Amino acid sequence: MKKYGLTALICSAAMMLSGCIVGNSVDSLLSPPEISEEQRNVYNALTRVTGKNITLQYPKNGTYRSAFVMEDIDSDGEKESIAFYLASDEGKHKGGLRINILDIIDGSWQSVWDFSGLGAGIDRVMVEELGDSGRKNIIIGFTSSSGDKSFRSYVYNGDSLVNTFAGNYASIFAADLDNDSFKELSVIHPNNIYTGTKAYYSLVTDDGQTVYESSTVSLNDRTSEYLNIAVGRVGADTPAVFIDGLSEGLLSTEIIYCINGILRNPLYLSDSEAIADTVRTREYLSNDIDHDGIVEIPTQSYFPGYSQDHREPFYITEWNVMDSFEIVKKYSGYCDPDSGYCFILPSRWENVVTVKMDSGTGDIVFYKYVSNLISSYDELMRISAVPYTRRDEKFNNGYKLIKTKDNMCYFYKTPAGTNEPLILTESEITNNFCILT
Repeated sequence: MKKYGLTALICSAAMMLSGCIVGNSVDSLLSPPEISEEQRNVYNALTRVTGKNITLQYPKNGTYRSAFVMEDIDSDGEKESIAFYLASDEGKHKGGLRINILDIIDGSWQSVWDFSGLGAGIDRVMVEELGDSGRKNIIIGFTSSSGDKSFRSYVYNGDSLVNTFAGNYASIFAADLDNDSFKELSVIHPNNIYTGTKAYYSLVTDDGQTVYESSTVSLNDRTSEYLNIAVGRVGADTPAVFIDGLSEGLLSTEIIYCINGILRNPLYLSDSEAIADTVRTREYLSNDIDHDGIVEIPTQSYFPGYSQDHREPFYITEWNVMDSFEIVKKYSGYCDPDSGYCFILPSRWENVVTVKMDSGTGDIVFYKYVSNLISSYDELMRISAVPYTRRDEKFNNGYKLIKTKDNMCYFYKTPAGTNEPLILTESEITNNFCILT
């Protein structure tokens, strides 16, 4: 069975690990190394108050990956800077994670506020207008030395950051989940063994005076790890969040959405068995497979000829949606997450086509199924996913290009000189081929 490459999904985040600068090596402050004159001025203004023996800290995840977040956080039409650094033991602020706010005063950058951060590092930074508050919320996620994550929400009053809300989280993001045209902060709170709090999901909003939880709903408290969060829709126009959680080695999905501003988790109702219909191995994550905004949940069944007795069986991936509180199949396909694609099986292929791997080429080959795998040798199509550097090799061997993405090229090849009705047309192949997001 092809395994889902979680590493491939998160490699871009992993490559953005915290960097550091010691002393006055300004040219390596940010990525890329070349920085603007404005950023250079910000750094100089920071070190005038901290001293030069500091270590800059970089958010590991999210939109902002620089040690300096440049945003208009007070809506005055000019950008301010939020700087993250570790102070030395000898400086003005002795040791620990620090946050510094810099603003333009009398035409030059100056430090206006410096305070202690939480934990050992920065997970992410978000600058969002929550609710209909009309003000910017600065949300900073912190990581502890043990890997736990907590956040604080702030507003900038021109002199300092004022803490307005705080909490622990496994995942945090901004979205308009209640469909009121304003974003809220979505927070997935994990089980907390210290307080005994069970896992739950909350919406955090801002009315201009107070930042508060507007709604909460319980999550599966048996979940040990959240592997994937997908934002999309259920039905035509209901915003929803799909949470793939790991429990006892298997993956299942919860779907969170709002009705009249109240959060719902219909698959996790005490009298519902629907969440069991989403259980599968951990490699298969929810995905908007057809890019229509509605997220599909994958489950698995065996291709014809395979069973649990096979050492490496091939699985059909069934892509499901929620319909009237039930999990309903939308598509069936062959999914190769390691190579980043899925091929949706046309209806006339279902139950009459199986899959094998060509050990010589690594191609995935579809065969007409006849009673058992050994008897199934009439080839219908093969798919080959190769790096860009091998594309000429495939062209020279009669393959046709389906799609390209990043450094990967996806090819197919069908037998020539046959009238087999199961052979697909070029348009069928290209229309049924999906790149995983």
